[in-house]
Amino acid sequence: MEMTMLKRWILGFALPVIILLLCGSSCTQKASGQTASSQDLEKTPEKVLIPVEVSKPVRRDMSSYFETTSRVLAENRVEVISKGTGICEKVMVEEGSRVTAGQVLAELDRKDLEAQIRQARIALQQHKTHFEIAEKSVAEGIGAPVERDNARFAYEQAKAALEAQEIQLSHQTVTAPISGIITRRLVQEGMLVSVGVPLFSIVDPASYALPIQVPEKELPRIAEGQPAYVRVDAAQGEEFSARVRRINPSVDPATGTVKVMLDFDASDKEKLRDAAFARVRLVLDTRKQVLAVPKDAVLEDNARNYVMVAEPSGSAEGQENAESAVYAARKIEVETGLDDGDYIEIKKGLDENALVIVMGQHTLKPDSLVSITNAEKEIASRETMPLDEALARAKKKQEEEEKKKRAEQEALSQQ
Repeated sequence: MEMTMLKRWILGFALPVIILLLCGSSCTQKASGQTASSQDLEKTPEKVLIPVEVSKPVRRDMSSYFETTSRVLAENRVEVISKGTGICEKVMVEEGSRVTAGQVLAELDRKDLEAQIRQARIALQQHKTHFEIAEKSVAEGIGAPVERDNARFAYEQAKAALEAQEIQLSHQTVTAPISGIITRRLVQEGMLVSVGVPLFSIVDPASYALPIQVPEKELPRIAEGQPAYVRVDAAQGEEFSARVRRINPSVDPATGTVKVMLDFDASDKEKLRDAAFARVRLVLDTRKQVLAVPKDAVLEDNARNYVMVAEPSGSAEGQENAESAVYAARKIEVETGLDDGDYIEIKKGLDENALVIVMGQHTLKPDSLVSITNAEKEIASRETMPLDEALARAKKKQEEEEKKKRAEQEALSQQ
């Protein structure tokens, strides 16, 4: 990226000024492209050729996007809450551990409950014996039915109490309710845990999705299955493919947006992380094989778009070598279409054979004489002068010219 910016700056600004500085040497040519004699130079003013880089428009598929940011969301997320009470004796997993449904995560102290269950079993056996004796007495006609019923109620109550204590004992073992990854561990060994205390957070990577908020005006251009491209910082900027899975039927009145849920390919979900920051480009429209130019080539002036093109000048007719030919810069108004960030669609104004100036166009004026080159060639041709020295002298020359222009303007204003 730094080399590209340097290249653009050299062609767009530094080289034209350097050439003006060195116009007394080989950097200047007559409009005819031929060497002039010293006598001709005295009679005819020299014209400077500004080096530019050109490119012809290309045919390519173009798409328009809605761009936004969001964070990866695990739709299947569970907070594991303690149902038991006691000292945590053992923790079996750590954050990042993969678990399966039913896997043991932690153990709480069980001694008190186990003792209570033993007592409950003894009590149950006693009530069962009393009930059996009372029932036998009624059958023999020596016992009252009321005593039998009371014994049965006591027996059933003891049985229910034992079952409740056994269930409570099972809660001393904390298990995973779903398969997934432990994202938070809040419990430690030796910690006193009570009912309702959160212990772990588990997310299911297979449920990763991406919610985005889309302005309601874009709704007519969105449908289920529509593609999107997602870059996730946590995945080293890798771009993933996604598709629209669900469109919320209601509009958020506070923001004027609609929640749209994007789904990733199953093979990509393992590369994602919960709550990872993501940059989204949702495809809104696609056109096949349209004429396009690099985005930087399109300039704007008074709310109109135009490009600078290189056209052969009258003095360049008949020259076979395009690189040594003389061209004139022309300002061409164009009608643009889709913009994908790198290229812009050209609807009107250009044909496929136009030589669009893609570097050096920002400082050009219409009808300026130019030569086709590139940054590497220009730098190589001036190896005898260090680049730093050339840039410094060019900067000084530019300052002198600006000072001269200001002086001329002041003189005109005084008149």
